[in-house]
Amino acid sequence: MTPDVTFTTYLVAAAIAFGFGAVPVAYTVGRLNGINVFKVGSRQAGATNVWREVSRKQGVIVTLIDAAKGATAIFMARQLGLQGPELLVPSTAAVAGHWNSPLTKFKGGDGVVTLMGTSVGIAPVVVLIGIAIGTAFSVIMNKKLAHPSLWGGIVGYGTFIALSFRPNSNIDPLLVYGLTGIGIAIMLHSMYFHKRHKQYFQSGPIDDEQDSLLHQDRLG
Repeated sequence: MTPDVTFTTYLVAAAIAFGFGAVPVAYTVGRLNGINVFKVGSRQAGATNVWREVSRKQGVIVTLIDAAKGATAIFMARQLGLQGPELLVPSTAAVAGHWNSPLTKFKGGDGVVTLMGTSVGIAPVVVLIGIAIGTAFSVIMNKKLAHPSLWGGIVGYGTFIALSFRPNSNIDPLLVYGLTGIGIAIMLHSMYFHKRHKQYFQSGPIDDEQDSLLHQDRLG
């Protein structure tokens, strides 16, 4: 902890990051196009679901804005004095906000793109290279994998790890471990969601009564 950073600093940074993460971009874009993303496709508010159920153009827009949410959260944390591994706190909070947005009854998406945004804010060069490779993989495997953005994120992070541990790298190993840990948490969160809510992936939309029952089951 740097001299000017206190426990309150962490709380404020985390609260700001959670707020940015909780902005329901995918849900809003879907609604503007007459679609409730929580009732179609994967029933999640993420770029992949918008890409598939709304349009590719809107999916790209959601990707860029969700990434910007994460990067802005890190920028704000830096303004508060956080640096190095300390930035893992707002990074985690931003993903948590994306998972459970109070603005959408604590529903959200996987958080892959939001984590990519926070990672760009932390280590831009190596992360952007990883994103480029991961995105290419995601696009290529879009119709072959159930969750291409998730697996694209895994490939991108593999690249990030390899570049971070290269000779003469100036990236703190704690950042690498921390960001990788958050990435693993996202993968486990997604796996748990899909295992517990298989009914979300039935073909066709679900009605309001079904949606209410499913949401109550999730909270219960």
